[in-house]
Amino acid sequence: MMTLKVHKTYTPVADFIEDYLESKPVRAHMPGHKGIDPTHQHEAIYAHDLTEITGADSLYEAEGILLQSEEIATALFDSYHTYYAAGGSSQCIKTMCALACAYHYQSHTNRPLILAGRNAHKTFIHAAELLKFDIKWLNGLDHDSLCECKITPNALKETLSTLETRPCALYLTSPDYLGNILDIQSLAKICHQHHILLLVDNAHGAYLKFMNAPFMHPLDAGADLACDSAHKTLPALTGAAYLHISKQAPQMLLQLSSRVRDDSVMFGSTSPSYLIMESMDKVNKWLITHPDAYKQFALKVNTLKQEIKSLGFHLRESEPLKITISVPHQGASLMQALTALHIECEYADPDFVVMMLSPLNSDDDLWRIKRAFTLLSHDEKYLQNKEESFKTDLPEVKYQPYELLFALEEEVTVDDKCIGRICVRCHIGCPPAILPIVPGEVINAQTIAILKKYGISTIHVLKER
Repeated sequence: MMTLKVHKTYTPVADFIEDYLESKPVRAHMPGHKGIDPTHQHEAIYAHDLTEITGADSLYEAEGILLQSEEIATALFDSYHTYYAAGGSSQCIKTMCALACAYHYQSHTNRPLILAGRNAHKTFIHAAELLKFDIKWLNGLDHDSLCECKITPNALKETLSTLETRPCALYLTSPDYLGNILDIQSLAKICHQHHILLLVDNAHGAYLKFMNAPFMHPLDAGADLACDSAHKTLPALTGAAYLHISKQAPQMLLQLSSRVRDDSVMFGSTSPSYLIMESMDKVNKWLITHPDAYKQFALKVNTLKQEIKSLGFHLRESEPLKITISVPHQGASLMQALTALHIECEYADPDFVVMMLSPLNSDDDLWRIKRAFTLLSHDEKYLQNKEESFKTDLPEVKYQPYELLFALEEEVTVDDKCIGRICVRCHIGCPPAILPIVPGEVINAQTIAILKKYGISTIHVLKER
């Protein structure tokens, strides 16, 4: 199935920590807790929290056990190289964009342009502000959520045929927060025909590589660069993420891989959490010793989905381990009702509730979810399915985000009086961190309606002189 480089074990980082603890050293190094929990309640966690001591390696100059661990992950994902990050996919997204810009500047002097699906995480906007690349937005088919942007191959072809400047990359989000998966394979072919890199935010889909199905993970489907949040669907600590470079990426991009660690450190702490990196190291072994865990668990989740449907709830088609319930105008209410039954969901907005599961959820967990929906199925308001098309024509663009990063601004109430004003900040929290309006765009009546729908009552706009 995969070829692993020879290492003493599958967990070089975890093994090093155990050896270190057994030696009982004097900790004349950071961190200040010296391996001791001052409350004496979580001693093991503190004991494993190390820094760049002798033998521990250093993430941004990895050449020892961290590099060995990355090489195991590289074999698991079948990539050119898989890099660890302790700053989540946010750090990896910025690094991907930096690589795309560096790729562009190898043969061009004009400012890079990146074509992007409109449901990009706001981290992508932050990347544009920091790296000063231009964005051209792609809007998808009709949809009813900010989270969606169903870009088709035909839509991509049409857009590329109208652009005066060729983009250096296409940036997509797949799966999105509701679980939609794009046709990455077809979109990748078009990108490569036009000599454009394909970057995929696969934060929600690290596990897709281990479903034993072709082309589910973006790397297998043709992406040149992809990032995964290991902590979202794999058994890793929060903040764990991967940046993957494809074996099939252009040679020039492969040559630029030597700058990945230098680029990555620009967007993350120079003291990455050793606990997070140890957890990623342990994930490797877990994936190797549980090769069918995700495929088998997906069958259980599918059964649960069918049971919830049979109760009268309306479920969206979604990626295998995500359950997306469509409840127009009742999303917050359903999430509160589930919380009252001790079912903590991932996300809710006015129209959807999303649950994310993994093989670490027990059969009892699945039974309790089914029981909760059985109890709530007696409330008719949760069984309605009057979905409305969520019209989101792209607003007029006056500036690129980086042009307004330090602009003079003022905060105004979201009402008809701010129509025609120019947005200067990213407005929306995480989740879903997908912007109703992007800095540099002109507010219109549609924008007002979307902002209000998502509970945003004030907005920062360019100050009038």
